[in-house]
Amino acid sequence: MYDVIVIGTGPAGYTAALYCARYNLNVLQIGEMPGGLISEAPDVCNYPGFESISGMKLANKMEEQVKGLDVEVIYDEVESIQGEDMHFKVQASRDTYGSKKIILATGQKRRRLGLNREEELVGKGVSYCATCDAPLHKGNIVGVVGGGDAALASALLLSEHAEKVYILYRQENFFRPEPIRVKEIEQKDNIEPIFEVNIEEMLGEDKLEAVILDNSKELELDGLFIEIGSIPNSGLAEELGIELTKNGYVKTDEERRTNVQGIYAAGDVIDSALKQVVTAAGQGAEAASSAYEDIKKQEVER
Repeated sequence: MYDVIVIGTGPAGYTAALYCARYNLNVLQIGEMPGGLISEAPDVCNYPGFESISGMKLANKMEEQVKGLDVEVIYDEVESIQGEDMHFKVQASRDTYGSKKIILATGQKRRRLGLNREEELVGKGVSYCATCDAPLHKGNIVGVVGGGDAALASALLLSEHAEKVYILYRQENFFRPEPIRVKEIEQKDNIEPIFEVNIEEMLGEDKLEAVILDNSKELELDGLFIEIGSIPNSGLAEELGIELTKNGYVKTDEERRTNVQGIYAAGDVIDSALKQVVTAAGQGAEAASSAYEDIKKQEVER
């Protein structure tokens, strides 16, 4: 029986585990991959202490710090959570664990375009991770779907490898971009934004070869990187009866307690205005602090 099980291995999860360990709680952290979505970021330039660091390196540093405090970190998929406050059972694909408290830091997942053959062509030209797959497109022609900072960052990374990078966006201007990103895009000769277009169809037999746009034009591409945002991984929360927003984000109070006693939430899965590494880390700390306070209060009451 652990004091706390943290579900998620992104910045919120690592910070929650870190604070639990420093509170001298017996904590287990379970996640599917080190760093979560941050591991896919080519450069993180707005996290204090680092002028610039890749998302994977930042995640590795967080993991090392947590393990340095003897936190047990397991990479596995959590399938269900049952029980009640002080008596939760967490079922993962390989084992079952007991815990007094649960911190949900399950983050988000990449949003799909929802086109026919999209899933079929993943890994065959279609990608959701420029950091992972940019080196595979040296000398190629690629497209990036999206108009936010993530799309612009991916386009800049791809421009270091590909011969040509198209940014395909449905609006007439980029969506609230950082000015420095726009300036960098404008200075790149091999990046060309195409505004007010949507992709209607993906073409190719064994791999992506082209896309059809809604202006009836066909654009030959060797690769397509989809950067249109994310949706919360709130399935576990919903099964537990935790209150969600209409967009599926977990509702918490200011101390990161949910409406289900003994369960807390932090990071990109919760309803917060800013989805950043620094805010996720702060929320993870708040969730750990609340779990600690509640455990100590219940121990005194016994």
